[in-house]
Amino acid sequence: MEYMNYVIVVTVVVFAVVMVRRARHLLGTMVPPPRVTLAAARPGSAHARDIRRYARDLEARGFTRIGTFRPEPMRGIILTAFVQPHESLCTIVYTHSVLGSFVDVVARSESGKSFTVTSAPAGQQLDQRDGHEKLFDRDMNIGRMIDLVKQRRPDGPPVSWSHGDFTRMFETAYAEEMDWRAGRGGVTSAEVRRTAEAMGGKYSEHDIQEATHRLQRQYSASRRNIR
Repeated sequence: MEYMNYVIVVTVVVFAVVMVRRARHLLGTMVPPPRVTLAAARPGSAHARDIRRYARDLEARGFTRIGTFRPEPMRGIILTAFVQPHESLCTIVYTHSVLGSFVDVVARSESGKSFTVTSAPAGQQLDQRDGHEKLFDRDMNIGRMIDLVKQRRPDGPPVSWSHGDFTRMFETAYAEEMDWRAGRGGVTSAEVRRTAEAMGGKYSEHDIQEATHRLQRQYSASRRNIR
C-alpha cells in the first residue's frame, strides 16, 4: 500500500533540495531510513496553524481526526491524519521544515492499489510505482482534492480506515515503498536530473552521475541492518 506523498518527498526530493541548495556538485549527507515508526506528537504552533487551515472543510466532509505523529527517526516533519469512514478516504496534513505545509488525500483498494491527490510542492519528477498513481497540484483546494480521489479511486472493494490501524498502515506503506526503491538501487540518475532541472539547477552530466552514485551508496549502507 502507498497512500502518502510524504514517502516520496521526504525520502528522495528533500535530498535533491538540500543538495542543490548546499552542495556544489549535488552531493548530500542525508540518508533516508529504510523504516519509520510513527510516534504520537504535539502539533506545535506551525502545524497547529496548518491543521486549522484544513480542519473545518474536512470536518464538513465527514472526516474525523485520528491524531498527530512524528515519523521516527526522521526529523523536521510532523503530520496529522483524518479519516472519512463512509467513503473510505484518508487525508494527511503535513508540516515540513524545508517544504512547508501540504496535504495528501488518498483512497486504496483491497487489491493493494491506491490513488493520491497531493498539494506537495515537489515529487512529481520522481518515478511512481505501478498501481500507486499520484496527482500533484499545489493550487487545488481540499474540496476538489477529495472529489477527485472519489472519482478516480482504484477499482475493487475499498480498504476501510480506522483509528487503530493507521500507524500500522502508514509504517507498512513506507516500508513497501522503500523496498521497491531498494530493488531499483535507490534514487536513479533520471530522478536526480529531473529534480535538479525542475528547480532551475544547471549541472553537468558528471555532477548528476556523481550525486546519483553517492546517494545509491548511502542508501545501500542505510539498509544493511534490515532483516
